[in-house]
Amino acid sequence: MSDGNRRPHITVVGDLILDRYLIGDATKLNPEMPGVVIRVEKEDDRLGGAAAVAMIAAGFGAKVTLAGVVGDDEPGHRLRRLLDAHSIESHLWIDGRPTTWKQRIVARGQLRPDRCDRETTTPVGQDAETFLAAVPLGDLLLISDYGKGVCTHLLLKELVSRANAIGKPVLVDPARARAWSDYGPVTLIKANLAEAADELNAEQVAPIALATALSKKHRCQVVVTLGEHGLVCAELDQEPSHISAIPVDARDVCGAGDTVFAALGLRLAHQHTLTQACQFATAAAGDQVATIGITIPFGKLPISENPSLMLPSRRSVA
Repeated sequence: MSDGNRRPHITVVGDLILDRYLIGDATKLNPEMPGVVIRVEKEDDRLGGAAAVAMIAAGFGAKVTLAGVVGDDEPGHRLRRLLDAHSIESHLWIDGRPTTWKQRIVARGQLRPDRCDRETTTPVGQDAETFLAAVPLGDLLLISDYGKGVCTHLLLKELVSRANAIGKPVLVDPARARAWSDYGPVTLIKANLAEAADELNAEQVAPIALATALSKKHRCQVVVTLGEHGLVCAELDQEPSHISAIPVDARDVCGAGDTVFAALGLRLAHQHTLTQACQFATAAAGDQVATIGITIPFGKLPISENPSLMLPSRRSVA
């Protein structure tokens, strides 16, 4: 953990994604089928998945080491350039599999509902597992699992065992439909309400009761995000908490979970309480969803050593 006199070193491991945006204007009705024609005026690439978690953590002032897999292709080259631009230390396995990318369309400042994905979800090979398992570990380890094949059982076992052996906290953002027991003995698991309900195989359970039950089941801290309703957090032998969200006009919910995850890691690295970390994470997520495309919440906000961090004032964003 950070000693308070230096910036924390965060290691992020998981699935790397390139988020691509086509930005333009709806100019006329599509003569070929119902819909409109979008005249593209520019393209914008952003870091996504585990790369977004790394970018946000670095933007808050942490030293970040990122481990993952990219292809030897144009999206992979672009993703690596973006990592360099954000001063992220990369521990990348270059593979023949294509780099995962997601493409969205923004017209007249509004995000369109359709999205195009290119991805391979087969597990990475043994050579990649061995390479990624040797990533340098910082003050804590964040595992960002998007289910694209990087977080194999062997890799998770090696990483979590290494971290546990030297007393480094492990935080997990689990893949959908994956059993949380796959991650082994970890410090914290962060999930949305649907994922948490699936893990407990429970419907219509109050969020606080759900987080409490999952914390007891997995013997770790649990944070369950609730979108515009904030989040709930539970830890062993402590009263659970509900942290309300600050009202904003959400324009793009992409990246909200990554922001919460990165912010939790940063605050916990500075030995803040889970409740304090959740308060900061909720505010950061509200800032994130008020813009289109994943960016650094609050601009480049330095990490405060003071646990009673004063967050920026907030108003609804059109």
